[in-house]
Amino acid sequence: MASRWRGDCDWNPEGPSNSQQQDPDVPTQLNHCKFPTDEPANATTLWINQLKYIWGLWKKSDTMTQVLHEYFASAPNPYAATLHITFNCEDIRQNKASSLAYTVMEEFSRWTAHKEIELKQCLTVDLKHEAFGLATQQRNISLTKMVFRIYHLRDDKELFVEPIRELISRQQYKEACQCATILELHQHFTVEDFIIPLVFQDKLSVAEEFLLDSPEHQWLLVSFLDALLGKRNIRNEADLIIQRLQIHDVKVEKLYHKPLSKLVARLTKAYTLPPECCPNLNQKRNEGALQFLIHKRYIENSLGPESWSEMARETVGNNGDLQLELVICVNSYGDPHEALYWANTYGIPKHKWPYNVRMLQEEDPGVSQQQGAVALVSSDYQVEEESWDDELTPVRYHTFPLPQSSIIVVDTQESFEQFLDYVKDVPMVGIDSEWKPYFGTRRNELALIQIATRERVYILDVCNLGSECPELWHGLGLILFANETIIKLGFGLIMDMNMMKQSLPHLGGASCSGSGCMDLVLLWQKLAQDHSFVFPFADEDGASGESLSRLVQLCLGQRLDKSDQFSNWERRPLRDSQKLYAALDAYCLLEVYEVLSRSAHEQNIPFYEICSEVMTSIKSPRKMAKHSKKHIKRELQNTVIQATPSPHTEPIPASQLRVVCDTMVQGLGKMLRKCGVDTVILKNEEDHDVCVRIANQQHRVIVTRGLVYNRLYQHVPQGHCYPVMSDVLEEQLEEVLKYFNVFVTKQDVFSRCQVCNGGDFVVVTQEVMRQLAQSSQQMAQMHAGDDYSKWEEAEGFSSESDAYSEEGTAPPCVLQYRSIPSGVIVELCQTRKGVTIHADAVPTGVLEQVQKFYICENCGKCYWDGSHFERLIGGRLQNIVTQ
Repeated sequence: MASRWRGDCDWNPEGPSNSQQQDPDVPTQLNHCKFPTDEPANATTLWINQLKYIWGLWKKSDTMTQVLHEYFASAPNPYAATLHITFNCEDIRQNKASSLAYTVMEEFSRWTAHKEIELKQCLTVDLKHEAFGLATQQRNISLTKMVFRIYHLRDDKELFVEPIRELISRQQYKEACQCATILELHQHFTVEDFIIPLVFQDKLSVAEEFLLDSPEHQWLLVSFLDALLGKRNIRNEADLIIQRLQIHDVKVEKLYHKPLSKLVARLTKAYTLPPECCPNLNQKRNEGALQFLIHKRYIENSLGPESWSEMARETVGNNGDLQLELVICVNSYGDPHEALYWANTYGIPKHKWPYNVRMLQEEDPGVSQQQGAVALVSSDYQVEEESWDDELTPVRYHTFPLPQSSIIVVDTQESFEQFLDYVKDVPMVGIDSEWKPYFGTRRNELALIQIATRERVYILDVCNLGSECPELWHGLGLILFANETIIKLGFGLIMDMNMMKQSLPHLGGASCSGSGCMDLVLLWQKLAQDHSFVFPFADEDGASGESLSRLVQLCLGQRLDKSDQFSNWERRPLRDSQKLYAALDAYCLLEVYEVLSRSAHEQNIPFYEICSEVMTSIKSPRKMAKHSKKHIKRELQNTVIQATPSPHTEPIPASQLRVVCDTMVQGLGKMLRKCGVDTVILKNEEDHDVCVRIANQQHRVIVTRGLVYNRLYQHVPQGHCYPVMSDVLEEQLEEVLKYFNVFVTKQDVFSRCQVCNGGDFVVVTQEVMRQLAQSSQQMAQMHAGDDYSKWEEAEGFSSESDAYSEEGTAPPCVLQYRSIPSGVIVELCQTRKGVTIHADAVPTGVLEQVQKFYICENCGKCYWDGSHFERLIGGRLQNIVTQ
């Protein structure tokens, strides 16, 4: 054993007599610590035991440093001796930087800092292999990196390809990936060697450092996962991969469409990969985009004909399946003329047309040239009104008060310079921006910036000028955004500013913090909540929430026409209706501000003092300094957090409480939802301030914890923000229900959808569910997918919300549900809102036994009665539910 670690070396260490000169402060124990220069096994073991004894007394200290450095100097081969000591440390497998093993290697690194040249001959290939073996037997990645660096394994990295393959064969994927990353051996391994196994084990974070340095593996991984998304049955295909690669400890709940699609989208954005890398994900996202467009067009009636036409064309593109789905879906919503138009536009074979569409053309062959999107565009909205409801009185919207000649499109360097020369002297501007909505992996890019004055509205064409004339964009930042003498009005300024900074790095001074920036959302809240402000006009439809359209209606008497909001803002030239929409969105801010100012003075409200307060309160989120967990806990304990009195003095049922839960209490939010409380839960990537916006727009109370409470409570009415105190989930639930004076009955439990928070359910029989399952299979054959949610953005792969139960149901249903009489669209396997019903998630055994099913109207999740309800009532909610 001693010869194994000693090695042959011409290193001439100092004698023990020189190395053991003691400082006055060194304890007497060191006088008895003999250094075994010839290293017989018994002498080395004795010295290591002495070292452990000293470690037990002194831990990391100058004493330990001196002992180790003297030993390194006395050893015939310091590299071999250090491996021997480290290997014999009992705490080598502890993942701690405070262990003896880590300290030995750390001190050896310091000792060799200026001796590497003279020690070079001591470092043999055999010792490098021993160092590799030692490093891979423990779990501390920092120690692994340190050993690899000290023993210069990267200089002979090719030697370790086979040892890494041995790790893979032993299913040590994490260690194999880490070693390949540190040694830069990317080209020797495929994604199936350890990247795919780590993904299936939900340990992608281990592989991210490997992927960061290898664009080739980034592409291959995303392509591999995207190909999996394209399979008819993802789980079956994943099982084949698991069996072929012999992967253990697989997180099967991550191998469904929803979490996988989120992962592919996140990776594509993180590594800025082109859409060609993930065609199946883009196909699914485009399907979702089409459903979304149809919903806005035929359910919400909020999408104008021109916007509908261009966005529908953009979405389906040259994809034959999507073109056919467009025809089928439009027809299913009672618009066969539109369906016929698109069928002829894309040359879809007639045998694929819906029956009534074929009959429509046979009755009048020329009808397809007179109806549809083209006719809608050219008829200036007349057909649109007729196709929706002829008996309804046309809605009157607020219009742009200036002549159209006052709208100036800035799309050249010359016009940009003229704009800068004009805007530098104005006292106030309204600012808005537009960007084209995307549902695929491509991120949103700024298309327009609208800057309105009292006489003109400038539309800056970012698509044409964004990458040009950086000095002019920098000038805009200095002249306008960094100039506190110009008041800049906006509505939701933070989002607009963030988009500008993301798309225009040369803009520089774009910020909504400090004086000069006025967010009308905050001004509205301040006036209404603190000063009982009375608007000139009442709500025409009793609407709630804080939208710009509603604020315009309260101030000016008419809402904004938002039919062009969801359109292709990157298309050039812009349509006249787009220019008017964009200009009015910025100009109305000036009109609203003027009305607020005049009305405030009439009501003796100190308007300008309030404006000053609002402008100085707009702050960007500040990064907190890193602290230890103990320090943070101590800080929270020492900070007095007192909730204001509850807004509910009388008991209220769970169904009447509306809550938004911060990211810090997501688990509590899920429990509140199970109790029947209308609960919005922030996603991991959302900022705490989103709570305030949602709470004020949707009339919800905020539930958070810790110091975040101090940041949020002052932006909502008194008693509408509660900081939970307990660390235990059940106690947190009791806290919140007690504070808001809420009682929960059995009828409340599971009365809301656990996925989307919806409260409307369609009740269907066993036979209808069978028909839906058959339709789902037919749709799956057409589109090759097991979609769960088609248009969700990418999120963290390890989020709890991503789990997709193989049983197909989270909770059972309870005693009462509000049944929607309109039922479902069996042929399309959709709810009346155009949402896909996930009938394929209902197991065959359940389908044969259960007589009644409940379908969420908003997300298509299927539920049925089961034992989960009674388990929850008798478990976590035992002390919560009342009779």
